[in-house]
Amino acid sequence: MAQTFDLYKDGKVEQAGVEAPIKITGLTPNTQYDNYALAFEGRPDKTPLSFKTAVQAVTGVSVDKTKVSVEEGATAIVKAAVAPTDATDKTVTWKSDNAETATIDSNGVITGVKAGTVNVVATTKDGGKTATVAVTVTAKTTA
Repeated sequence: MAQTFDLYKDGKVEQAGVEAPIKITGLTPNTQYDNYALAFEGRPDKTPLSFKTAVQAVTGVSVDKTKVSVEEGATAIVKAAVAPTDATDKTVTWKSDNAETATIDSNGVITGVKAGTVNVVATTKDGGKTATVAVTVTAKTTA
């Protein structure tokens, strides 16, 4: 017969009569936990557990628009989404491959500078994953 355990969290039974390996669900990535204890099932003597969950790595990034058209002097906004949604570091930087045609700020605001085409790229800090937006800047129309 397999040995069973009781898992405690904050002094209260979280899981009773569990066989090894014990799986704890609902934990946050990259977080220290010091409030768990383990005991043989039905025994009062508990062994404190202290552990840190693993970092959740970025697996990709996507953009809400792959093509944008903006007039000289006007702005458009693009947004990046990092996957998975529970990634530990969701930091994204933006860069234009030709700032003379269009610029992009850290919030994804594209500003048309001069008529032409340019790519703006979102890059994740974790893993260097990228997503590209093709930007067409049109000449400002005069009334």
